[in-house]
Amino acid sequence: MTTTIYIVRHGESEGNINGDIYGGDPPLTQIGIEQAEALAEFLLSKPIDIIYSSHLKRAYQTAQKIADRKKLKVNITKELRERFFGKLEGKKITQALKTYPEKYKEFPKLTAKEQLTWKIVEDMETLEEVYKRTIAFLNKISKIHKGQSVLFVTHAHLMLSLLTSLGFATLNQLPYGSIKNTGYIKIKSNSYNHKIAEVFGITKTS
Repeated sequence: MTTTIYIVRHGESEGNINGDIYGGDPPLTQIGIEQAEALAEFLLSKPIDIIYSSHLKRAYQTAQKIADRKKLKVNITKELRERFFGKLEGKKITQALKTYPEKYKEFPKLTAKEQLTWKIVEDMETLEEVYKRTIAFLNKISKIHKGQSVLFVTHAHLMLSLLTSLGFATLNQLPYGSIKNTGYIKIKSNSYNHKIAEVFGITKTS
């Protein structure tokens, strides 16, 4: 029996417009709230039985807008959290580019496999590590909610890990900004087999 899972990125947050490296816990902007409301309207026509959200404000606020329209509750989990950036948490992207220019320059030259284990600093999560915790949660949820439709509200790097590891695109084909706020991946899951059935708000380069 197949489980359908929609994996949605949160609406625009204050961290997005400030150029933060995802540290801290910024709320949605007014635009982000409007994006979440528009997504909630769009999803009214989709059969969704249960909602899970990252514990971070920007994801939870987005999930709550959808839950209100669907008359469902939001189940909060840290398994859907954003990638951990170690000592870069709370810093600006511009600061990291200035401090570690060589690390950023080397990234596009790496093989697809090497990119998944690449780090800017030693204590940050790799995309491979993000994928491992994500796929473990996906396996668990697809078994618990077999045959149902489930919504995850989460973050860009978690979605990147799935898009690359499930064969949608390479990281070089998904540069910064490829996953729009409130974009989503629709996955069909059957036991431990997961297939991307649809994407929305996600653009890959050739």
